[in-house]
Amino acid sequence: MYGKIKETNWWDIWCLAWGIWLKRNAWVFDKREKREADILYKTMCLVGEFEEANANADMGMQVQYFSSRWKPPAAGLYKLNTDAAFQGQWLGIGGILRNEEGTAVVAFCSKENGKVDVAVGEVIGMRSSLKIAMEAGFRNFILETDNIKLFHHLKKGSISPCSFGNLVRDILMLARSCQSCVFSFVRRSGNIVAHSLAKLSFNFSEYRVWLEEYPTEIQGALCHDIENLVK
Repeated sequence: MYGKIKETNWWDIWCLAWGIWLKRNAWVFDKREKREADILYKTMCLVGEFEEANANADMGMQVQYFSSRWKPPAAGLYKLNTDAAFQGQWLGIGGILRNEEGTAVVAFCSKENGKVDVAVGEVIGMRSSLKIAMEAGFRNFILETDNIKLFHHLKKGSISPCSFGNLVRDILMLARSCQSCVFSFVRRSGNIVAHSLAKLSFNFSEYRVWLEEYPTEIQGALCHDIENLVK
């Protein structure tokens, strides 16, 4: 109902006033007391939903201009592509770090037990992959995802009061400890290597890391990205 509203100055005040009104009604009619902390939390959630709805509407207009091919980073930077896959109760995550020549310098995959929604799975994958890349000694990143919600929250530094927001905050904190770190979006067709690693994770009982090499199972996807560079 509020996805097309662009004037946001009044929205947080309105949400807070609405919460106070509900608190008053709960006491007057039901003799039930609502805690101030619950009112503030609900206000934050509504404001966050409103801002995200407007942002997603804008991003929907812009997404057609995003690249559908993987592109190498500038010299001195490393591009980290991440993705998530799902299989029953399992979440598979994958990450691939490449240099300006498209050479894989770190590859990572892991699986976790437990059902989560797509956005949470994506942000778990990026956080885990970024930690691995940093532990390997890298500090200059382009973090690239094919999830528009994750990209928007990272780009804007938007942290919502939920599990997804807490994970976004973790990534932003890690990014601040890097020498340089920017965020990028690519269509799914440009993120096939990371997705292949995420699916490959289901074949292993524990996480796997490859340094300056990669599993043979993703060679075709890597070659596909390199071939696209010369087209």
